[in-house]
Amino acid sequence: MNSMPLDITSLKNQVQLNCHISDANYSGTFSLCMLLLRLRNLYKWEVDMPPWQEPHQGDLLQWVEDRENMWLDLEGRSPEPLMVEGENLDSLEPSQVNALLAGSDLHYGAGLVTGMKPSYFLGRVARKHEQEGMTVCIVDQELARDIFSVPLMRQGNLIIGRRRSMATLLWDEILELRASSARALAFAFDCHGINLHRLRRQPGSYQDGFLRVCDAELQTWVYHEIGESLVDVFPGDLWQRIVSEQAGTLVEFFARTVRDILADTCRGGLLDHVIKERRSSSLGFYAALTRPLSRILYPEIVPAVQDFMQNPRWEKIEEVRTAGYKRGRELALNLMDVYEHCRQEDQERAGNQVMDRVIRPLGIVDSLEDENPA
Repeated sequence: MNSMPLDITSLKNQVQLNCHISDANYSGTFSLCMLLLRLRNLYKWEVDMPPWQEPHQGDLLQWVEDRENMWLDLEGRSPEPLMVEGENLDSLEPSQVNALLAGSDLHYGAGLVTGMKPSYFLGRVARKHEQEGMTVCIVDQELARDIFSVPLMRQGNLIIGRRRSMATLLWDEILELRASSARALAFAFDCHGINLHRLRRQPGSYQDGFLRVCDAELQTWVYHEIGESLVDVFPGDLWQRIVSEQAGTLVEFFARTVRDILADTCRGGLLDHVIKERRSSSLGFYAALTRPLSRILYPEIVPAVQDFMQNPRWEKIEEVRTAGYKRGRELALNLMDVYEHCRQEDQERAGNQVMDRVIRPLGIVDSLEDENPA
């Protein structure tokens, strides 16, 4: 038995170095607008600033310049293995690392995200529980992280929720307040007893309520990850092969969006849970956060939620859920058929054929090119 004590500072520094290396190698995969948004949010995290506070412009610009100089020094380097309790571990094998963290309040997360960017974090566990046959781990304070951060991720039967990421996502939506999402967003917060416009003007006065909303909705969003585990449309590792072989292309983004729709609309998935539990607020957030490509591939959902806000009929939302799953399944089968047939000849040709035979006929290429998947 290894009795070497856990050096938290060393582990934190090792993980953060890999975060910097990944950011240096993959920052070019983001659009300029998305990169600046993610840099701003990363800066807030580094200086321990809550999502609803805005940094001093001069401080932020200097930090961005320093960070870009760091990336220049690190660009081209490979992620380092992690030395934990005397063992050398693969940084992309979180289960190995977490086995050595058992007994502590730490959790290590790692995986390949959009564009096959390696993403890492180290955080303190706030709570852990079983849900629908899955283990759900909610992380509060994050000790190390990279520029890419999402509220939830799944690794096998383990679902990791990140409180900070959830609060950041919702606050960015409040701050931007897009015309297409403002009404649904206001409805969602009203369901929690919070006026959106007052929250936007005086976030400090409503921060406790805002964080309660974030926690409640994060718990609901766990069902997206549960739904993802239930989707059986893609056989074997086919979906993973598509997104890895077509990394950074519109084909990857399309494949990810189709699987997200399936996860949300399948039995046991997010919308099924929202309907069964009559979670009106979650329905509002779902519509508010639905991105352009998802709106095109799943056109019924946003109008249905808008109607629901005036005339709440859950049976109509159930009809829309089943219609969304049917369409998502058809899109997935079409994608698989074309990709598998053409991939036998050449991966590049397979991607081109998916564009020509699956994506372009839907009339969405312009929308895809305008929307950065990262």
